[in-house]
Amino acid sequence: MKTQCPNCKSKFNVNETNVGKQAKCPKCTKPFTIEPFIETPVSPAKQGEPAAVEQPVKSPEPVAPPVKIAAPPVKSPPLARPRPLAGPEPIAPQVKSPVPIVPPSISAQPTKQEQPEPKAASKSASGDTSPRSGGTTLSKTVFVYCWMAVRIIAGILGALGLILAVQKGTNSTLIAIFAAADVFLVCSVAIELMLFYKMWAAIKDSQPAISPGKAVGFLFIPVFNIYWALLMLPGFTEDYNSFIIRRSIRAERLPMTLFLIYAVLFMAAAMFVTIPMICVFPFTGRISRAFDGYSFASWVLVFFASAAGVGHFITYILVAMKTCNAVNALSGKQGG
Repeated sequence: MKTQCPNCKSKFNVNETNVGKQAKCPKCTKPFTIEPFIETPVSPAKQGEPAAVEQPVKSPEPVAPPVKIAAPPVKSPPLARPRPLAGPEPIAPQVKSPVPIVPPSISAQPTKQEQPEPKAASKSASGDTSPRSGGTTLSKTVFVYCWMAVRIIAGILGALGLILAVQKGTNSTLIAIFAAADVFLVCSVAIELMLFYKMWAAIKDSQPAISPGKAVGFLFIPVFNIYWALLMLPGFTEDYNSFIIRRSIRAERLPMTLFLIYAVLFMAAAMFVTIPMICVFPFTGRISRAFDGYSFASWVLVFFASAAGVGHFITYILVAMKTCNAVNALSGKQGG
């Protein structure tokens, strides 16, 4: 079927199924509605003039199928009936097939406006923006070397007082020596408890398993403190190792076995050394009689007290060194 552009009067061959659809003229590039073209007879050519030969033209490509969402139809002006031409029909130029166009009445879908993505808040590998260790650092000078000094002095004074008691020294001399030994012993215990408090404060999270005050305070509950020491000290290694893994901190993990052995010796030293030394004053006159009447049992007790004290002394130094290094690694500092 033939159709004609009402604007430039160009003719094209189209499929009958496209009648009534919109198309774009390949010559004048103006949109028009496809209607059937009725051919009219052409007057014969003048004598002596060659008859015009109509060259075949490529039919326009079919118009894009109509969109499901129909827009209100656009009223197009009625096509004028073609009038008979006086001369020969002009030869339609060979043109390229028109590109299918979207009907002007249908607007394309609006594109989404790209919004700038919000910058992600910077976080650490565990996802927390809080400081790594709260700025807590542990000084080896205080928690290792000072503790060693005061503990050695307390041990020397305690051993001297025990020797004088066995040799039946004067009561006033024994009280003075044991009092001096207790001062240094209490100072060493205070340093030790301060280490417990600070090491738990260093890994304090939003919901810590054991708070620093709880870690130290429960050690003063009689009988229960034995269980608490065996729970709290090895538990620190587990919480510390989980802390550095959760926050992706490069630090050496703490050995739980060492802390468990230290917890046992810590309570043994408390029962066989610390408590007897603090409560020795009412019994200074009976020490010599105990060694006279129960010599074997007395020396066995001294042996256990010495073994517990030496074992506690060695394991504390190892634990304190590792704890200071571990806590200082959280803040990237080296404790002096």
